Amino acid sequence: MPPGPSTHPKSSYLQRLKHLGYFILLLWLIELADQLLLQNSLENHGIHPRSLSQLPNLLFAPFLHADWSHLLGNSLSLLALGAAILTQGWRNLILVSTTSALLAGLLVWLIGASGTNHLGASSLVFGYLSFLLASGFYQRTPRNIIISSLVGLFYGGSLLSILPRNSDISWESHLGGAIAGLLIARHQGKKHLNEIRTSSGPLTP
Repeated sequence: MPPGPSTHPKSSYLQRLKHLGYFILLLWLIELADQLLLQNSLENHGIHPRSLSQLPNLLFAPFLHADWSHLLGNSLSLLALGAAILTQGWRNLILVSTTSALLAGLLVWLIGASGTNHLGASSLVFGYLSFLLASGFYQRTPRNIIISSLVGLFYGGSLLSILPRNSDISWESHLGGAIAGLLIARHQGKKHLNEIRTSSGPLTP
């Protein structure tokens, strides 16, 4: 019996994309509520370096944005890069998202300039970007190499923003996300290599 619509690979991928779209829609609804109902007060809940009282904001900062252009730029990148990761399933997207948000938030809290306020989903964007680029190197499957090459072509120049060159950009957040994506890709690459070695069995003379 052929698989039903719910089990068809294409249908499953489209379902994942739809849920990614819901997450991005949530970011827009939060920004809409902040600007229309809350007088931008949510922006105060970003990450404030070395402020113990603001430490829980590590969990909220990726959902908040400074303005519509900030949100639009992150939304387009989240959609494009997130869609690429979703070809591997939900697990990788959730893993990269949570690790990037937490590691980037912690790095910002530790080394960010005093008196600054960091917010936005760019930590996720750079986690996705780094993960996709590094996966092509560490796993080297045809799919990963092709995706990594395309991502590098369209987004590779964005990695320059992990350097402290522009005081208006949270380079610490970008750097933390990029480190998280790299570490996950490296770990999964080693795991993939071990699985290949295990499945090939012992070598005989």
